Order: sequence, then C-alpha cells, then structure tokens
Amino acid sequence: MKKQLASFRDFLATGVLGPVSPDMRLIEIAQALGSPDGWNISDGDPIPVYWFFGNLEISFDSIAPHSTNWFQIEGASQLEGEFEPLTKQLKVSLDGFSGATRPSEFLAAGLWDPTQASVYYAALSDDILLNVCAGGIRIHFQVDTSFIGNRDVIEFLNSSTVLQLVRNIDSRTKVDSIYSYPRKATEELPGVFNWQCLAGQDYLNLVR
Repeated sequence: MKKQLASFRDFLATGVLGPVSPDMRLIEIAQALGSPDGWNISDGDPIPVYWFFGNLEISFDSIAPHSTNWFQIEGASQLEGEFEPLTKQLKVSLDGFSGATRPSEFLAAGLWDPTQASVYYAALSDDILLNVCAGGIRIHFQVDTSFIGNRDVIEFLNSSTVLQLVRNIDSRTKVDSIYSYPRKATEELPGVFNWQCLAGQDYLNLVR
C-alpha cells in the first residue's frame, strides 16, 4: 500500500481523513488501507465489523454492503508535534493542533461556522463529559475535575452558572477521541445522560 499524508485540519473541516471517508464501505476501506492490524467480532456477525489500524478504529454495519457507521482517532490526547503516524500507511500533518487544543480553540479556528456547531456537556460519576459537534465530526474531551475537590460533579454543574462552568473547564480539557460520521454528529449516547447544549458561538462568547 502507498503511504499517504493527510491534513488534520481538512479532516476536522470535512470529516474525510486522507483516503478514508465516512461514506465508504468495508471493501473500499480495505482497498484504501489494506488489512487491519486487528478486529473485534460479535456473536452473530458473519464477518468482523470493527477494525483497528493503529489508532484509527472503524465501525461497519453488520449488514452487507457493510457501510461505515463511523471511524475515530483513538488516543487523540497523545497528538503532538508536526506529524502523527496514525497507521502504518497513513501519516497526519497536525497543522498546529494537538491533543491539548481546547474546545474554544477548535471553535475559533475557522474550521466550521461556530453558530452551526454545538457543545454538549453532562456529568457521569466523577467526570464531566464534553463534546464539540460540527457537521459529521464529534470531538470528545476529557475534563480534569480535580479543581472541584470533594464536591459532587452533578451538584457542581447544577450550582454553577454557564459562564462559570465554561470558564472553569475550557482550560482543563484534553482531546480524548475524534469521531467522523456519515451523518450529522450529536451528543455521545443520546438520551443516556442529562446533556446540556450550547451553540458553539455562545460557548466562544462565554470564554472570551
């Protein structure tokens, strides 16, 4: 397979990562990337429909023609420097972004119209979940909640104004994973958590 270089900025703006697009079928992914490094197979699936290529993970529909459900860059908190070797055949030019890039920095980078982007947040146990969704892209962030101390996360969210919340957590994030969907991205596990939503522009206005 020919080695390729993809633009991280183009990926975030379009959902297309070099030769990989979220509207591709399994056979097309195999033609573009070759054999995966590994896969998972579930009971009842005739073929493996979750493939691993280094830190690139791809989920396919179990029914032929096995369209892509989504693909993700896993372990994105480790992205740093000028280039990242994502798979054996695919290197990414990070274009000034990294695993430490904040939600507000992504929203202000000219990748998307911030009025059309959304920021979702919710509490889960001792964690704060935060996702930025724009087009088919969803960026999932880890939030360092050590500043809360022994306070309950749900209580902290409920007692904070949106301004306090955004300014407290924006600088305490790091990228966890980045998903690309063949449809409009929304919050992770819809309906499972008590998600709150902000328009991307409103989030930016609160940070500034």
